[in-house]
Amino acid sequence: MLVNQIELLALDIDGVITDGKICIGAHGEETKGIAFRDLDALAKARREGLKLALVTGESSPLQAAIAERLNADLVLSGAKDKVLALRALAQEMAIDLSKVCFVGDADRDALAFGMVGLSLCPADASAAARAKAHRVLEARGGEGAVAEAVELVLSVRTMHERIPKHERALKRIVEDSIRAHEKLLSESLVGLAEIAEVLANALRSGHKVLFCGNGGSAADAQHVAAELVGRFAIEREPYPALALTTDTSILTAVGNDWDFKDVFARQVRAHARPGDIVVGISTSGRSPNVVRALEAAREKGALGIAFTGRNGGPIAKAAKLSFKAPEASTPRVQELHILAWHGICEIVEASLVAERAPGLAETGS
Repeated sequence: MLVNQIELLALDIDGVITDGKICIGAHGEETKGIAFRDLDALAKARREGLKLALVTGESSPLQAAIAERLNADLVLSGAKDKVLALRALAQEMAIDLSKVCFVGDADRDALAFGMVGLSLCPADASAAARAKAHRVLEARGGEGAVAEAVELVLSVRTMHERIPKHERALKRIVEDSIRAHEKLLSESLVGLAEIAEVLANALRSGHKVLFCGNGGSAADAQHVAAELVGRFAIEREPYPALALTTDTSILTAVGNDWDFKDVFARQVRAHARPGDIVVGISTSGRSPNVVRALEAAREKGALGIAFTGRNGGPIAKAAKLSFKAPEASTPRVQELHILAWHGICEIVEASLVAERAPGLAETGS
């Protein structure tokens, strides 16, 4: 729930601060109980700079005593019409209603819930109040509802204090990503164009493409295989592509019976034929199981393509062709990898479709 930063907490008394019940003393005096944790929470709210107002439909010495005990900034007694009362409160306190949290429990309180930035009601509030409140608290009135409301409001305030910091971090992240994309634009297009042509030629001549990688690179392997078997942007026949990261029985059997370093190489030896393509994806360029997959590809007469980070590593050395994303940071490398793959898929698909079935409608998913 994203709301404006709350500056003022407005509370009804009966049914919120108290449980709404009246106790009669030995001499006929009326008393009402207030939970200690609610008092402690209001003291904490005041220490945190949150203003406090009481908006109650009653007007009696008992209500006045409660207001004095809570040391509220403003008390509106006899306020049967909560809509008018909250407007008066906002004017008196010189505060926008979007920065007010109002906690009420009755039908007439519910009429004002839409006016404020955050409206809350106790768990035992009326049906109308529960239906219209932004949130229904877990605690009942007089039994911790105020403490729960205070904690929620303070958490919202903390969230809003953090948002500018998050915005600055996001700005830095986006700017870093833009710089990485600009590097790709200036440094990598020739190599990517060559990879696109090699893949198109392999598919054109009936060969298949096998993809492998770990973690996020495994996700990329599945993603790109799906683009080829399914479609990228044009309705067409499927292209033969396989992600070696998806068969858990093979992965666990090979990893358990032999070595996890062989989970891709063994599949390459099973599926790859001369003229096929084996693509190894690794942001670090050092994944041993990807290195072995590319070595197995070479043994089977398949062509190896590496997608790595800036340093390339053993994976780039084991491949015939490589795209070294011009970045070292893993998130930026992954962003460049998927951009490069989308570009390659679009080029390959457009090239093959134009040759085989010109005029097919563009689609996408």
